[in-house]
Amino acid sequence: MAGKDVKNLYHLGHARWYDFFKRYWNYLVSSKAEQELGRFLKKNLDKNASILELGCGTALNLEKIDSMGLKFRKYVGVDFSPDMLRIARRKFKGETKVKFIEKDLTRLGMKGKFDIIICTWVLSHLECPSELVNNAQGMLKRDGKMFIIFFSRPKWYVNFFVYPFARLFSANPVSKDEVKRFNKVKWIRSYSAGIATAMQIHR
Repeated sequence: MAGKDVKNLYHLGHARWYDFFKRYWNYLVSSKAEQELGRFLKKNLDKNASILELGCGTALNLEKIDSMGLKFRKYVGVDFSPDMLRIARRKFKGETKVKFIEKDLTRLGMKGKFDIIICTWVLSHLECPSELVNNAQGMLKRDGKMFIIFFSRPKWYVNFFVYPFARLFSANPVSKDEVKRFNKVKWIRSYSAGIATAMQIHR
């Protein structure tokens, strides 16, 4: 899907109801993957940790971190939808440790190193997901870790039901061949008949 199309998809109208839909999606489809993310955050975050989130959207993952009472030194959320970021900034207005940047993930060009990188439900919008995943590893500190959740091809008996939702958000499942191109994968697990896949990468 072209970048312009994705940006149009998450315009203000969609951005306003994104949180509701995403929470509904998490409950029905990706609750186990989200629980895995929670365990990862709880284990790896501390008051000295720096976090980079690729495709932060309306900052639902940052809300998750906040609700868990987890501490961190710095959070940078990157997204190229100004309308999604407008909502994110409103949620965390006045938080000096939090920064949101409008930028195309396929042209990151960012300086700095991070302890943790998070990327959830973004890869299915990219033509070459492995390029983002492998390039982003260069922004991890020496012992840094990356946690990813993405839409993968489900089992045939649920694909019929999932397909309309995927089309709604113009999401294409990340293929197994593409996943094989990801570098330094520590572990990978699939959930909900293959719809959701979680992965951890170590620098």
